[in-house]
Amino acid sequence: MGYITIDVGTTNTRIRFIEGQEILGEYKEHTGVRDTAITGNIEKLKTALKDGISHCLRFCNKTLGDTERIIASGMITSNLGLVEIPHLETPVSISDLGKAMRSELFHDIVDQPIYFIPGVKNRVKSLDIENFEEMDMMRGEEVEALGTVELLEEKGNILFISPGSHTKFVFIDEGQRIEKCSTTLMGELLWALSRETILAQSIPKELVTSIDQEYVEKGICAARKYGFSKACFLVRILDLFTDATENQRANFIAGAVSYYDIASVKDYLKEERPKILIGGAVILRDLYWESLRIQGYDMKQVLRVDQGILEKSSAIGAIKAFERYEKLNWGSGSIHTNAPITPNSIL
Repeated sequence: MGYITIDVGTTNTRIRFIEGQEILGEYKEHTGVRDTAITGNIEKLKTALKDGISHCLRFCNKTLGDTERIIASGMITSNLGLVEIPHLETPVSISDLGKAMRSELFHDIVDQPIYFIPGVKNRVKSLDIENFEEMDMMRGEEVEALGTVELLEEKGNILFISPGSHTKFVFIDEGQRIEKCSTTLMGELLWALSRETILAQSIPKELVTSIDQEYVEKGICAARKYGFSKACFLVRILDLFTDATENQRANFIAGAVSYYDIASVKDYLKEERPKILIGGAVILRDLYWESLRIQGYDMKQVLRVDQGILEKSSAIGAIKAFERYEKLNWGSGSIHTNAPITPNSIL
């Protein structure tokens, strides 16, 4: 028996069939809640989920009867997803995620209940203009971060960095609870600069293809010395008056952006000295690792998480949350669910 896990983002949906800690089948669709926002309905998302579940089962020669549970996380629990669930307020453990799970049945997707995991937001008292910057939230990164910690068996204070379109910094305490999170627009900034500004001819559309340590460092130094806006324009100077390649120019601006990302959490890094786990795509893992090294952080405390771990961290985090849910709701012998029970949903 295995689990199907669903991870819905803004632009992509990933569906996996996992047994133990092994992913047997995977489906990725360039569909997310952005499509719901554009079309005003969730039909495209529902179709992606239905097709993805079928694909995973066929790929690994399984049936729905081989599926113990279907668990969903990410933007699927936002107001643009299938089931809106309010964010949990920090601190949040894997058990807290399990306690807050909800199940619903969508026959037009699959004839088995789907168990939904809520997102997480920072606890801020009396939010107003004086402290609004303390607020942040996430949907999906909470199971990825806690799943990574679970797989690596890490202890103590941890900062999990998940770089991408929106880079998430997830702060985890010694009790393996999420203390807070912080978000930047790293990926979107690079995308916008390379397409919608005067730098469109100076930065390649594919952005960084390989890490160039020298130009990452030059970008960091420029950002530190001149500020972000000037560092951006210096990319055009590199283009017009030097022999810097497209990839070197992309490394320069990526270094500048990563400098400000890390600056946003520098006080925490200085005070807590956490173990830093870097996730995300390989090229972004390497970028943030180089940026931390260049800025003088203790690299004995920094780990680029292995790709094999990252591939299954969200699924493992989701399953661990469901195990807590199952213990709470089935441990006494009673079943508590918001969805009808089908033959396939009973162990």
